[in-house]
Amino acid sequence: MGKGEGREVRKALALHVHQPIGEEIRSIAGYYMVLEEGVLKYRDREVLYLLEAAAADTSCCGGAGMGFIMVPGYIRELRGRKNEEGLWVSEVDRVEDEGERREITRELKARHPGFHQIIFA
Repeated sequence: MGKGEGREVRKALALHVHQPIGEEIRSIAGYYMVLEEGVLKYRDREVLYLLEAAAADTSCCGGAGMGFIMVPGYIRELRGRKNEEGLWVSEVDRVEDEGERREITRELKARHPGFHQIIFA
C-alpha cells in the first residue's frame, strides 16, 4: 500500500477553543466577546458559528464597535475535550468552498439580520 493510501485525509481540520459567552477578551486596542454560539444545519452537515462583538475602547483615535459572525467550520466533534485552561475544544473542518461560503453567509444573514459581516476562519 502506498503512502497515505487506506487512510482518510483530514482536509482543513482545525481545533476551535470555545471562549466564555459574554466575557471580554482584551487586546491592545480594546476587546471582543462571544455573544452567542449557534449551529446551522447546512446540507448534510452542521456549521458552528459565533455571534461576536468587538470594541476599540483603548485606541488613540477614539472608540468604535461592531458585531460580526465568526464561522470556525463544519463540526466534526463538538466540545470533545477541555484544554489546559479548562476551555472546551471542538474539532472542525474549515469551509473552503466559495459556493458553500456564499450559501452559508446568505443563511446566517437571514437568521441574524443585524449582523452583516461574516468571517470564515
